Amino acid sequence: MNSKKVNLVFLISIILYVLCAFGIGYFLPEMTNNLVFANLICEVAILAPGLLFVLFSKEKFGEFMGFSKMKIGTVLAIIPFTMFTSPVITLFNLITQFFVENTAVNMMSDFNMAEMSFGQMFFTIAIFAPFCEEAACRGVYYRGYKKSGSAFWAMMLSALLFGLVHMNVNQAVYAFAMGILAVLLVEATGSLWSSVLYHGLINGSQVVLMYVMLKADPQVYTEAAAEPITAEMLVYVIAAYLAIAAVCLPLGWALLVWMGEHEGRYGMLRQVWEDRKKRARLISIPLIMAVIICIVMMMIP
Repeated sequence: MNSKKVNLVFLISIILYVLCAFGIGYFLPEMTNNLVFANLICEVAILAPGLLFVLFSKEKFGEFMGFSKMKIGTVLAIIPFTMFTSPVITLFNLITQFFVENTAVNMMSDFNMAEMSFGQMFFTIAIFAPFCEEAACRGVYYRGYKKSGSAFWAMMLSALLFGLVHMNVNQAVYAFAMGILAVLLVEATGSLWSSVLYHGLINGSQVVLMYVMLKADPQVYTEAAAEPITAEMLVYVIAAYLAIAAVCLPLGWALLVWMGEHEGRYGMLRQVWEDRKKRARLISIPLIMAVIICIVMMMIP
């Protein structure tokens, strides 16, 4: 897999994603309100093309994707790493709300979340989605781009694609930040499982929080209850999270460095930064076409 093939894979994935998103409403109208079904279909559309390209290439699947073992201490360290880096992801989420609505909250108000089982939601959001998106973005995309010779630009572009696949500005911005952190985690640990766990912990905590809030107030995510936060209140919340992130992010970085040293890969973290000076030809026509489709989808109300 090289950058040209990755770009073609991304274009095919985006086309499939869009076809699935519109096809569900057209061919299976009874499933349009089933968030679990819609998520499963769209996640498969994101991952399937990349998996097929890798399987039919000369690459060794497990080696290319990076499904390597980690030491138990590294696995445990991912939990506090997630806690320390979550505030900066939330910060980007809040900043975008000056310009666009909170997509996750709007999605919850569009569906009757109280009627969906916790098990179904947890599986599709905290297990299946993280595996598919990490295998695609940190597996196929990042590792394919990395073959260009610059891990830094591979990280930046794969994080951008990770943001774009969410098809809305709100999630795209904080997903981009999360994508960078996930790549650094993969390089520190040497395993794609680390980013799958990281992604799963973030998504899983949101599912748990959602159901705790639903337990306290079943109407919390109804259209009437989910009123957007005021600009004045948003400023105060952003200021608070800015302070929290300023304290937590260095602690997260310290843990990342520790994991790199624990796995004997600290040099790989340094290499990512040093590779920023290298030129990498990663852009091609299929990528431009895919980005245009994503931007158009983001503009559709």
